[in-house]
Amino acid sequence: MVAFSDLFWLATSAYNWCCSPSTNPTQNSSVASSSAATIAAQTCQQLQQSLGTSIVQTPTSGPDYVLGANAAWSTFNTQVNYQPTCIVFANSAAHVQTAMREIYQNEADYAVQAGGHSGMTGWNTIQDGVLISFKNMKEASYDRNHDTITMEPGVRWGEVIAAMEPLGVAPVGGRISDVGTGLLLGGGLSFLSAAEGYASDNYVTLDVVLVDGTLVTATVDNEYQDLFKALKGGANRFGIVTRYEVKAVHTGTDEEKRWWGGLFVYPNSSSEALLSAIAHFTHDTNDTNAVMVTVIMTPWPSMEPSISVLLVYNGTEAPFKKVFAEFLSIPYTSSSPSPLSFLELSNAVHFPSGMGTLFSSNSLTGIPADPDVSVGDYLELYRQYNNFSLTFASSPDIGFTLLDFSPVLQSQIRAGYEKGGNPINPSLGTAGYSSILFQVTYREGVIKIVEDVEDGRRLWMKNAPSTPGLPLFLNEADAEQQVFATYGEYEFLKQVYAKYDPTSLFDNLYRWKVVQTRNSYM
Repeated sequence: MVAFSDLFWLATSAYNWCCSPSTNPTQNSSVASSSAATIAAQTCQQLQQSLGTSIVQTPTSGPDYVLGANAAWSTFNTQVNYQPTCIVFANSAAHVQTAMREIYQNEADYAVQAGGHSGMTGWNTIQDGVLISFKNMKEASYDRNHDTITMEPGVRWGEVIAAMEPLGVAPVGGRISDVGTGLLLGGGLSFLSAAEGYASDNYVTLDVVLVDGTLVTATVDNEYQDLFKALKGGANRFGIVTRYEVKAVHTGTDEEKRWWGGLFVYPNSSSEALLSAIAHFTHDTNDTNAVMVTVIMTPWPSMEPSISVLLVYNGTEAPFKKVFAEFLSIPYTSSSPSPLSFLELSNAVHFPSGMGTLFSSNSLTGIPADPDVSVGDYLELYRQYNNFSLTFASSPDIGFTLLDFSPVLQSQIRAGYEKGGNPINPSLGTAGYSSILFQVTYREGVIKIVEDVEDGRRLWMKNAPSTPGLPLFLNEADAEQQVFATYGEYEFLKQVYAKYDPTSLFDNLYRWKVVQTRNSYM
């Protein structure tokens, strides 16, 4: 029997913008690299003078530098490939303000890292630039009077949920305990999303350091309400969040065990029936207590896909059986349903670390449970997934591939509208849809992306079916996917960006080295 905790479930945060890199692979890139290194060195020296060498560390000046440079989850983003000129280990918003003032004045390249769980190479670290690390900003607290939870950006979801459990509350946050708060900036999917919307729909207040180092507080109805909305899925292109205050959801204590469900493992022979069940659930389900996530993983060298479906209900066994009847009618090889607390649910899934990982995102509309309506796009997606795996079956570099289906139900979309809207803005009139992650994870010890595997992965991104008009999920996207252009409020995001970065500093830093983005984090 496969234990509930054996589910590898990978959720991260990263983002892309509208522009393409302006590239000259020879002279211009080398000149730019030299210039960036010089500017970064000058900026780091200034920051050490203003903040001190314990806060601002270089490869030779502090004991925490190596830890900070290797804190990213994907090994492609660690020190073997990227060596920040210095790391600012911020202890407060004031430290971030100081860092951003110097970066702004010098036009230095930079990155920001909270949880570090990005599937994009170079998107939460930096070469020849300043890395701002939130590893020391990890406080979380509950305000009974306002029924809100306040978090600093360096805390992980598992830490927040564990701290809040004795109080019977939890944030609408990540489904993986080790993921960081940057998940919020990409929208964020949660076990609570069916009822509460995207994780970011539950903001109450945000403290944000703008590009010039100014600290502002944004709410739904103050002068920064446009910034507040833009940060509900627009990533941190608009500023760096140093404090989140979010709605608390009353999920119960560990003893209460308000949930029922667990992990169901299916044979590959059940794949077609399962894909139909996924499509039907996503379209037809209106029950906000139902949670379903499907993970198909193919390990090397066995090449035998394993299909794990997490089925959980915020309630008792009887409604669980009713809402998941189609899944339960499909032959499975093992299952582990039982009463669960929210803490147990949040700690029950994990993923491997110490390997290089790459993501891409697709979206497929839900399909009604009608025998005359085809689920062909779901079947074709799985066919192409298997084709990729079999094509590279002899690769000595791949550890496993993964295909993950997360439903975005109509109730989740509606909750977002009711809470003031977000820039992702899927159409309220459409059915729910599946947010799909395709992941390639390399073996431990592989530190460089392999060219032919990468070519195959990009061919997948080009050919895999995705329903037009649906947003891609920023947290599980590839750097080349134009995610914001799939949003319902893309034009709004561009207007807000122009307002909060009128000098286009971010744009200037992006254009020549866009895949090493300075201001992305999770």
